[in-house]
Amino acid sequence: MAETLGQSMAHGAAEASRRDFLKILNVAAGAVAVGAIAWPFIDALSPSRQAMSVVRPIVDVSGIAANTALRFVWLGTPIYIRKLTDKQIADNQFVVPDSLPDPASYTDRVKPGYETFVVVIGLNTGTPCELVGNDPADPRGPFDGWSCPCDGSVYDPLGRVRGGPAPKNLAIPRFTFLNDAQIQFG
Repeated sequence: MAETLGQSMAHGAAEASRRDFLKILNVAAGAVAVGAIAWPFIDALSPSRQAMSVVRPIVDVSGIAANTALRFVWLGTPIYIRKLTDKQIADNQFVVPDSLPDPASYTDRVKPGYETFVVVIGLNTGTPCELVGNDPADPRGPFDGWSCPCDGSVYDPLGRVRGGPAPKNLAIPRFTFLNDAQIQFG
């Protein structure tokens, strides 16, 4: 009888161990099934590579010659990226900010380490009119920057307002230099 009791206890322990194993196996299988069902929904919420290229575009600035600008449209807004000449930098670096209608220093308008590039939104701050002056042949006004054909506002090469009815400097979009040749917006 003692042997039968011992065998029965061993058999009961084996059944309990088997039940525990089956519980763990069922829970694991359920977790895998939930993950397999949920993954497509979670993945669908992530933006596609194409959508990211629209929202956070990367622009190559290596081909911009000095004293010219690249124009592109980002989310319906014209963006100007101008490469300054040494003379433009020298002429604008030491302008006293308090002498301007909307005070801003040279360092306020350029990114550290990339001082030859100015990046601005190409819309006049007085009237929502696109500016001229990206090409050296365009009329740039007396400060060698941009001018507004709608109201006559004049900006310097850093996008600071210098004359006309415009009340503020050209806006600077959110951007980051990835390296010397690429800028990412957004």
